[in-house]
Amino acid sequence: MTDAIISQLLDFSALGAFAAFLIWQNVQMQKKFEGLVTSFQSQLKEIDAGYEKRIEIMRERYDRVITEIRKECKDKEDRLLSENSSLQSQLLQRERESIVNYRLKERD
Repeated sequence: MTDAIISQLLDFSALGAFAAFLIWQNVQMQKKFEGLVTSFQSQLKEIDAGYEKRIEIMRERYDRVITEIRKECKDKEDRLLSENSSLQSQLLQRERESIVNYRLKERD
């Protein structure tokens, strides 16, 4: 502090000392507040980074589950189409046999 400020504070004795204390306290509180703000902002950045990681993990898991479900559905659909085709072939074969048997019975 400059000499002029010190002499003014001494002129006001206890009131001046109290004013000096308030100024000192305000400066210290500002430093502490700035430190807290910096710490809080870094914590927010860490939380945000963690959130992004969790979201990405959930997206990957979601994509994997959806892919598996789609594959299972496609496999079931293919199996049903194959079975349907097989049954149609069998039905057509039985129908032909039935027609042949019917014609043979008519001849007899």
